[in-house]
Amino acid sequence: MKIAKVEAIPLKMRFGRGIEPKDATGMDWDFLDYCLVRVETDDGIVGWGDAFAYNCRRAVVAAVEDMIAPRVIGRDASDIAQISRDLQQGLHLFGRYGITTFAISGLDIALWDIAAKRAGLPLYQLLGGAGTAKVPAYSSLFRYADTEMLGEMVRRSIKDGYGHVKLHEIRIEDVAAAREAGGDATEIMVDTNCPWTPEVAKRMAEAMMAYDILWLEEPIFPPEDFAALAKLRAETGVAIATGENACTAFQFQQMMDEGAADYVQPSVTKVGGITEFRKVAAIAETAGVQIMPHSPYFGPGFLASLHLAQAMPQPGMIERIYLFPEAELYPGAYDPVDGTFGAPSGPGLGIEPDPNVIRDFRAE
Repeated sequence: MKIAKVEAIPLKMRFGRGIEPKDATGMDWDFLDYCLVRVETDDGIVGWGDAFAYNCRRAVVAAVEDMIAPRVIGRDASDIAQISRDLQQGLHLFGRYGITTFAISGLDIALWDIAAKRAGLPLYQLLGGAGTAKVPAYSSLFRYADTEMLGEMVRRSIKDGYGHVKLHEIRIEDVAAAREAGGDATEIMVDTNCPWTPEVAKRMAEAMMAYDILWLEEPIFPPEDFAALAKLRAETGVAIATGENACTAFQFQQMMDEGAADYVQPSVTKVGGITEFRKVAAIAETAGVQIMPHSPYFGPGFLASLHLAQAMPQPGMIERIYLFPEAELYPGAYDPVDGTFGAPSGPGLGIEPDPNVIRDFRAE
């Protein structure tokens, strides 16, 4: 079973936020960018992958087409672990993080989709899961920088069945507004996207603790300053979540060796795919650190996250970014049932992407 074709398929799709911010908020983001990776074998099996592409779609497409595809055409599609290693080693000159690893991730997800399809199994079963776990969902809100809008979206999330809500705010008044809107029964998390120095992060963490946040996510720039994150944990007692910007198991090993996180957040579309994600999960389990998959996606990466969660003994929670795409690549897959996610039970990733959506939203 040889790899016969590797195709990068770019999509660009508008989305709604549920409520529109009045002013620019630092998240002036209007389109979902996709880089689907379609892999076809010489015996006609097609697998679908997902390379992280938000605001970097053209670069990721080029990496798949120019760096990845020429190295894997003709290789045995079932030799996934070796292909992952060879790509990481062969492309290390260009950096083992960022665009290169995003492209590797997309190919890797597609190869696992093919492997499970060939076996006639849902991916979670190939990975050792029974598919019976009900994994709690949490809504991951846009940054509004408006307390009224934020409160409305917190209440809407709760009405939609989410018992956990993640903010992307950086102001104390917004955290306070979310707590008031959510009440005591709602878990509140705060993802700040790396805005502060360690000194500012300490002041902000101490202030946010008054609102009983479950975790503070990526409070320090740069995100790989694991020593500073570990110090913040020790000095404030606030729980730290991090890892969405980390690539490869080696960086996660460093993170956990430093004691930088209570929750680690590998992203299957960024970390190196399913192969590398499983390595991170093993390291985290050994270290006694909880996995919380980073999964704000609407493509194969979201489905892969659902399957990986089913194959972990302690899967944490699944992040569902609380945005509303113009069309659904996988209709019905994005909304939790009774506040939880399962995984589709068809072969491979479980669902095939809607070809009409691919046709209508294909980008140049």
